[in-house]
Amino acid sequence: MIVTVDGPGGSGKSTVSRILARRLGLPYLNSGYIYRAVTLLVLESGGDFDNQEKVAESIRGMDLRFQETEDSTRVFIGDREVTSRLKDPDVTPQIWRVANNGLYRGLLVELQRKCALPRGVVAEGRDMGTVIFPEAEFKFYLDASAEVRARRQHRDLEALGHARSFGDVLAEVIERDRHDRQRKDAPLRIPPGAMVIHTDDLSIRDVVDRMLSRIRAPVSLAPGRQAPGGRT
Repeated sequence: MIVTVDGPGGSGKSTVSRILARRLGLPYLNSGYIYRAVTLLVLESGGDFDNQEKVAESIRGMDLRFQETEDSTRVFIGDREVTSRLKDPDVTPQIWRVANNGLYRGLLVELQRKCALPRGVVAEGRDMGTVIFPEAEFKFYLDASAEVRARRQHRDLEALGHARSFGDVLAEVIERDRHDRQRKDAPLRIPPGAMVIHTDDLSIRDVVDRMLSRIRAPVSLAPGRQAPGGRT
């Protein structure tokens, strides 16, 4: 089973997808951590995102692995844990420099697809249902207003000890949305056949329950696929 969860930053994808994967007994793929890890490596090597040869070399040689705990995902590059670093204020505003580059995205496609072998996956990101796993059995798109998403991210930053004004975080959310939706390669959009869930006023449990209801429905098939007897 392949389940994709797409949507803009702060819509609740990571938390919901981790819980959903646990409930379904599937591996969990947070594609955002992959892009954040690449961004971190580039920043640590001088911050030259336009040096495609050097960045591509970093991607090909990246020893990235994830370790799931009860309520979080730990991220390692080699033997070094970088989990707390990936959401630092110097990393987040630069992610688009990797995400908007067709060469870099192309190098990361196969890495992400391998995560679905052999058991399946719950994959969350911005192009999981449109580019990485277009034939996924179940597709979801989570959304929320920019203000709600900025409030969530502002709260997360404060919890990590980063003092930022809400206005700055909101401006950053809006700018990243613009980059995600207007980029040439794999722009953020609702995958065909995806169930859209607006999370502004929903609890995590509410969202997960809606997704599980869709997946576990007696006849719940991706558009274009037929159930026995010709039902869709």
